[in-house]
Amino acid sequence: MIEIDLVQEENLRYREELVGLRQAIIQADPMVLVDGRFEQMITSPVNVIPIAQQLIAAMRQRRVPA
Repeated sequence: MIEIDLVQEENLRYREELVGLRQAIIQADPMVLVDGRFEQMITSPVNVIPIAQQLIAAMRQRRVPA
């Protein structure tokens, strides 16, 4: 049963990290609340990762001088 406990603890830690990442996304781009991405992150927490990647890529594009 120790192995199951470790897996449950790891899952809980990942969920907490995803919640923190979701909050950071909302702070960085509040439009996620109205354009459907927030719902994607809520219905499937794994969607937080690609949305964060998209946000990072968009921020990089804004910083690169044309």
